[in-house]
Amino acid sequence: MARSEVEFKKSALKQLRKLPKQIQTGILKSITTYLVDSSHIADGKHIKKLTGGYRLRYTNYRIFYYINKNTVMITSIVRRTSTTY
Repeated sequence: MARSEVEFKKSALKQLRKLPKQIQTGILKSITTYLVDSSHIADGKHIKKLTGGYRLRYTNYRIFYYINKNTVMITSIVRRTSTTY
């Protein structure tokens, strides 16, 4: 099983840094567990409106990402609300 490289958009890094340290740690652990080692079988759901995008859940937060060959691009990290997928 090939390991994927994870890249963050600048906006996603900014969103991550604004979160409490405990949440940051959990999100990074979730990314490592589900996206680095096995991105093709992550528990992420395909988002039709994002045209090829996926989301990964971590408690009340959503991690939105795209997969390109062996690269996972994290596009945003947001707290789930009634308008978040």
